[in-house]
Amino acid sequence: MEPSKEPVSVRIARLNNMVLGKTARSLIRREGLIDSLLVLYDECNNDSMKRDPNISAFVEKFRSPVSEIRGMRVNISDFEVRKVIGRGHFGEVHLVREKQTGDVYAMKTLRKSDTLSNKRAFFENERDVMATATSPWITSLQYAFQDMHNLYLVMEFHPGGDLLALLDRFGGCLTEDYARCSSQIV
Repeated sequence: MEPSKEPVSVRIARLNNMVLGKTARSLIRREGLIDSLLVLYDECNNDSMKRDPNISAFVEKFRSPVSEIRGMRVNISDFEVRKVIGRGHFGEVHLVREKQTGDVYAMKTLRKSDTLSNKRAFFENERDVMATATSPWITSLQYAFQDMHNLYLVMEFHPGGDLLALLDRFGGCLTEDYARCSSQIV
């Protein structure tokens, strides 16, 4: 490896920004690294792999931290599902309440069996837009997580529904007066 022309402190700061997702379009983020560690651990933690003493040592060394990480990550048990507020081709949107804080969110649940077989990874685009957008017209993503069967996008809850539902209520077309003053619509 060729020596770097940057000081160590600058490289470490850049690396930290990359891992924390503070750089533009960073593909490596904390959650991705944690997911990678968990997948590696799970792949190594089977009897055939643990025959190798190095892999067995890795599994033993990281057993406790992996368990602790799994306990700290956001998961479905953190939320109380109140009711279904929307249905789509790949899943449902629920009104949920975070159990510890009482905060209310909308949670989109996407079935992996349906979404991952689709060649277009639309859910990644949707997640990225909600996570990075600063527009008041785009719902902010609060949490994204997954389990064995589903992908979950937890976002701000905005009463009144989505634009498609709004158009359905008004026969597919909004009057100019309604379009000017959105408070009349809801």
